[in-house]
Amino acid sequence: MHEELCSLFVVSLPRSLSSLLYVAAAHAIGLAQPNWTSDGEILNRDRMPRRLHCLVPAEERFTLLGSAPDVFGDMTGYLDRTALRQGFAYKDVVQPFVVGGWDGLGDFKVLKVRRDVAEVAYTMLKRQWHYPALAATVFDAHPWALVEGLVRADAVLDALPGETVEYADAVFAHGPLAGALRRLYPEGRLAPLRYIDRGFARRRERLEAERRDSLVFRRLEWIVSEVRERLRLDEPREEVAEALP
Repeated sequence: MHEELCSLFVVSLPRSLSSLLYVAAAHAIGLAQPNWTSDGEILNRDRMPRRLHCLVPAEERFTLLGSAPDVFGDMTGYLDRTALRQGFAYKDVVQPFVVGGWDGLGDFKVLKVRRDVAEVAYTMLKRQWHYPALAATVFDAHPWALVEGLVRADAVLDALPGETVEYADAVFAHGPLAGALRRLYPEGRLAPLRYIDRGFARRRERLEAERRDSLVFRRLEWIVSEVRERLRLDEPREEVAEALP
């Protein structure tokens, strides 16, 4: 572990290959991973032993400052106390608004993993993970609220300073991640990245083919476009009231 190196904070929407890229990045740079959570997810109770739940703020996801200011403040305070500024790597995918509103993030190198919002929504709906809808303020129908929460979170993450790796590039080659890490740590020595193997490639091709053939995914692409337009104009739109069956 290089204690003198600035710690890394990986952020992304859920289901964006962030766990695999986080582990690969931490190993390549030589940063430690906190041993009290898995894949560095510092705000996700599901990734921590039950005995440590008392140390983590209330179990919430996609928390907004306006709707839960006390919980929001508890979480940023928790990050201030817990996230070490040197020698470690951390990650978050469940609290994009908290991380985006945390002043302490400026003390870290930030790696952003960006995936197409429609792809994220598709994978989350398959798992019946609807919690991004908690951040919706315009839509309440399913799956419009989920998409709205993801679109809002995507905008927050995109605005953060740091280096961005595109999911669509990182699933095919190690180079995009390696390039981002070299820009973040020009003074460090980067170990080889090896997260893509034959098994990874087979799974990638199967999932890509499944999505290409999915009418649900095509409809989600349209919904994402409509939600972005509605949020941009902030006007009522009768034609976006229906939900996916």
